[in-house]
Amino acid sequence: MENSHGSNNETTENQKIKTLKAMFLVLMNCVLMTIGQVGGPLLLRIYYLHGGKRKWLNAWLLTSGFPILILPIAFSYLRAQAKGQATGLLVTPKLVASSAILGLLLGLDGDLYSFGLSYLPISVSSLLGSTQLAFAAIFALLVGRHKFTHYSVNAVVLMTFGSVVLGLHMNGDRPSGVSDGKYLLGFLMTLGAAALHGFIMPALEYTHLKAGMPIRFDLVMQIQFLISMFATLFCTIPMIINKDFQAISKEAGEYGLGETKYCMVIVFAAVAMQLLIIGSIGVIFCSTSLLGGLVSSLLVPVQQVFAVVFLHERFNADKGMALALCLLIGKNRPTQ
Repeated sequence: MENSHGSNNETTENQKIKTLKAMFLVLMNCVLMTIGQVGGPLLLRIYYLHGGKRKWLNAWLLTSGFPILILPIAFSYLRAQAKGQATGLLVTPKLVASSAILGLLLGLDGDLYSFGLSYLPISVSSLLGSTQLAFAAIFALLVGRHKFTHYSVNAVVLMTFGSVVLGLHMNGDRPSGVSDGKYLLGFLMTLGAAALHGFIMPALEYTHLKAGMPIRFDLVMQIQFLISMFATLFCTIPMIINKDFQAISKEAGEYGLGETKYCMVIVFAAVAMQLLIIGSIGVIFCSTSLLGGLVSSLLVPVQQVFAVVFLHERFNADKGMALALCLLIGKNRPTQ
């Protein structure tokens, strides 16, 4: 009896430790999402505001920071080797193929977002980006992982209404030098990027569920590396065709904030956006795409504050209404 009682206590203690570890991982990934989602778009918009004109370069920065993943992958490899555990590539050919497809879609998503951001203030871009929550609810039904509930219907209605509010009141917030046509194009491209991202999230979760192997930290890092690598390759090809790499030195010399700050904006933007990808995929691995969407929606007000404080963008009644609708989507979002 004593042995049985001791075994139960040990099992309970191990379960508590596992739960705490899982909560810690979710929290850390949420922190990474916060840094990336707030800082990344801000730096990308700063690039445009002070003379940056290379849209393909801006899109390339969204995923080109993936080499920083080599550090945690190497750390995980050395730790496993020290413990005598199996090391090497954990991804199967099926996971590599899935990562390639998701990476190409993420590259296209980045192109749409970057081109849209060149014509929109970040406050409008972030609000439109938050509509990916509603798109995710729709695509989750098509993927077959989640049921179509009253939340899904409410999210679609609120998303549509919020987008219409922003679309019909564009004149007072259009950036200098941007025509109505370009503003509308940016509006539609950002909305398209949100829709595509809304598909990628449940598709990624579905890929994880069908992986057929235990979800481990090193596996997550390897999949993230592959997805970002393929997304970067997708954006590299048009950069080469457009000769953007050759134009970087010239653009840096003519940049409004100076060459040094140009390099800082470029590097920090790439790192911040990679942190966003790491955090987003990490949350999906450790929890679900639903939690990832919830965290993303809760960060929209923070983006609005930073846009007003650092970029001096206006926050009018239309944006306030769209933000309130966005928060309503997040507030009523199911947690499982």
